[in-house]
Amino acid sequence: MGRAHTTHEADCGGSARRYSPALLLLAITGLLVACGGGGVQPAGGSGGSAGSSIALAWDAATPPVSGYRIYYGTAPGTYLQPPGQGVNVGNATTHTVTGLSSATTYYFAATSYDTSNTESILSNEVFKVTP
Repeated sequence: MGRAHTTHEADCGGSARRYSPALLLLAITGLLVACGGGGVQPAGGSGGSAGSSIALAWDAATPPVSGYRIYYGTAPGTYLQPPGQGVNVGNATTHTVTGLSSATTYYFAATSYDTSNTESILSNEVFKVTP
């Protein structure tokens, strides 16, 4: 059965972010926001571009939360990471995804997990076109 979700484009130029909470299995977490970055340089700083990057930010979930996982892909609701294997960002509430293809639309969602590694449902989905 398909999952109903709404995709939002980030408004990174706005003077204020508006968060609408999403009920999660373990906790309540806020709206995931994606803001684009420029190309990143490979380690050592020489050579060509290593790809584009997208900065993500979200509201902290109510405890008990041990950390967050980021899921992303190039189609709505379809992520490169299998369930339970998203990019683990620990308990940070920001993360920059690097090495992305330029001029490509990426879709992002986040989950939280507890000390038993039980993962919440996906947050709202946001998208951003890489520079």
